[in-house]
Order: sequence, then C-alpha cells, then structure tokens
Amino acid sequence: MLSKKAVHPFKAGKLLLCTISGFSVGLLSGLLGVGGGEFRIPILLYLLDLPILLSIVTNLLIGLLTVSISFAVRYQMGLITPNVIDIALLMSSGSILGGYIGAHLSGRINESLLKKALTVLLIAAGLRMILDPIVGWTPFSISLPYLIEIIFSMLIGFLIGVVSGLLGVAGGEYRIPVLIYLFGLPVKIAGTVSLLVSIPTILAGFIKHWRIGHLNHYGVAVGLIMSFTSALGAFIGASFVAVVSEGLLKLLLGIVLLLATVRMATKP
Repeated sequence: MLSKKAVHPFKAGKLLLCTISGFSVGLLSGLLGVGGGEFRIPILLYLLDLPILLSIVTNLLIGLLTVSISFAVRYQMGLITPNVIDIALLMSSGSILGGYIGAHLSGRINESLLKKALTVLLIAAGLRMILDPIVGWTPFSISLPYLIEIIFSMLIGFLIGVVSGLLGVAGGEYRIPVLIYLFGLPVKIAGTVSLLVSIPTILAGFIKHWRIGHLNHYGVAVGLIMSFTSALGAFIGASFVAVVSEGLLKLLLGIVLLLATVRMATKP
C-alpha cells in the first residue's frame, strides 16, 4: 500500500512534461479511439519517477477522462450505430469483471508471459492494419451466429478487461482489431465502440487499485494535470475523425500497435 502522505517535488520541468505529454497522447486517443495508456506508462515511470503500481492507477485515472471525452465527441458526430450498442454492452459487462480481477491480480501473476502473448497479437494486428490500406485488401471478418457472438463478446471483453486492470491500460489496442476483423466493424465505428467499452473497464480497475491503496497525493496531482490536457487533446483529435480517411486511420493504428509492442517488450 502506498502512503497517502507521500509528497514529491513538482518542479517546473515535470509540470511542463505532464502538460505536453498529456495533450499529445490525448490527441492520439481521440483520433484513433485508443486510451493511450501504453504511451503514458513510460512517461509516468521513467520521466516522472512514479513507482510501478502508482503509475498504473494514475494511468487509469488519466485514461478514464480521456476516453470519456473522446467517446462523447464521437457520439455527437454519429460515429456509433444502434446495431453495435449491444456488442458494446456485452463487452462492457465482461470488461467490468475482468478489469476488477486484473487490478486484484497486479503483482501476483507472471506478467512476462502475458506480455509475450500480447506482443505476438499486437505485431500480427499491427502489420495487418498497415498493409490493409497499402495493399488494398478487402477487410476480412468472421460472421458469427448471434448466440456465439453474445458469448464471444463477453469473453473478449473479460480477457481484455483483465489486461486493462493488470497493466493499467484502456485496452483499445487489443479491442479495436477484434472489432474490425472478427465483428466486421469499420475502423471509425470500432474505435467508438472500443472507447465506450473502455469507460467501465478503466473505472472498475481504478476503483480496485484505489481501494487497495495504490494511489497517493502525488499520483492524484499528476493524474489531474495530465487528465486536463489529455481531455483537451482528445476533444481535438476526436473532432478530426470524420475528415480523416479510414485508410489513414488504419495505417496510424497499425503503427500505434507496433509501437505498443516495442513498449511492452521493454522494461515494465
């Protein structure tokens, strides 16, 4: 458990870093529909000197506001349709449980093995995303019977929720490729659905971490500063989704997936 009274010096350089990094990752989140947690974690760990567990819960705090703003803007733009709401709700139900369990398992399971498995998935999905607009492949998707789709939605939501709670990320990097290639959703709709599912997922993980005592005053301060600038970046990024081509979004998302792989292969 972290001490609630622990205080770190908040120098001007760190304040500027929080502001710039929060805005940049928020911009990416709003545009692509990802939480951006994979890119905030190194900043929190190595540049702001937060311990690993404090970095995770602070990242969840920032991600919660970021994805909420991104989804709200996309929703107003009509980038979600009634026929995919049921997928989002089913995934969310599994993700809430998974996020809570993942947070509870922090530090108790072999994260190295988990990261190796996720690395393979991210590389495959990232390369496919990049090659789709370049090669001009017809998007591949699997048509699932309705009952199987219900079970599969909840299972995928649960598994990605566990990853979210365990590693302190929103899970969009893993969820969006599933929504595109297994559920056949366009990349813009998939990003919006992913953001909707991310909200309760992140909230469940954050509440569990907070109750355990993984958050202190310094984490709250960093989280609030980066949340404010991330929200601004997310608002701007989401506002440009409608005018950016799906091919470019897939290319950018593919690059993000590969960068997330590099991040995961490095230090925790």
